[in-house]
Amino acid sequence: MPDPSVETTEETILLEVLAALHPTAKRNSLRRMVDHGRVRVDGEKATRANMKVRKGSLVEVLSKADGDKPQTQPKQTIPEPEILYYDTEIILANKPAGLLSVATDRGELDTMFDRVAKWAWENGKTRTHLVHRLDRETSGCMIFARSAETKDMLQKQFKNRSVERIYHAVVHREPSEESGTIKLRILETKDKRVRLVEKGRRGGREAITHWQKEKVGPEHSLIRIKIDTGRRAQIRLHMQHLGCPVAGDTRHGFGKASVNRLCLHATSLSFNHPDGERMTIGSEIPSQLFSELNRRYN
Repeated sequence: MPDPSVETTEETILLEVLAALHPTAKRNSLRRMVDHGRVRVDGEKATRANMKVRKGSLVEVLSKADGDKPQTQPKQTIPEPEILYYDTEIILANKPAGLLSVATDRGELDTMFDRVAKWAWENGKTRTHLVHRLDRETSGCMIFARSAETKDMLQKQFKNRSVERIYHAVVHREPSEESGTIKLRILETKDKRVRLVEKGRRGGREAITHWQKEKVGPEHSLIRIKIDTGRRAQIRLHMQHLGCPVAGDTRHGFGKASVNRLCLHATSLSFNHPDGERMTIGSEIPSQLFSELNRRYN
């Protein structure tokens, strides 16, 4: 059966010509014919359904087989996670900076959860349960559960603050004190924006950060941080309040760092294992943070 074609008798729009050739077809179906490379105007492939067609032009519709071959997206290969520790109950992994902990509503295909879930299935045929999160820009130690019961048990520890969370941050300047504790509430809006709540004002949720100066560089300092609460952007907001924002913080600090990342790392987690043993699993401070610590401005 020959492909349908028609010679136009007046200047018109391509979509109208296609509607005359296929009177029972829906407009979206006609547009897809154009998108899939099946429509020719005077022998040239049409690219827009709303293009003008001159009087006397020959419009042809090719078969599906003669149209553009559908573009197949190559399967995305999810990188292997760096596993710090695992057993039959838990998995601890080292999250890279810039990687989401878990997918958002946009449905990202490569997240820390996806990497660990794939690894857990290939190494024990177990499912993976998310216990907590790290901000996208933050690297370091994350714990995952291999059963719903273990997940609940670990999340209760986070809730009652029996999990010790240690971070290291390279910050601008040098704090005037050797150590301190910041207790300033954090308000999170519906669109996920966060800000500190000034003392004396109501609102927000309690946020507690303990910090200690460890090393001082030419322009930056390395700070050891222990958080009792895990509010969104807590460390970044509290370091900003201290007058020493985290290097590489583009939202609450001075912009990009020379190492092109946020200089914040989750160094270790201490928690009670389901078997009752108290465990501490650590992750080395990335060399990038030391590069930024030792950096000199021109």
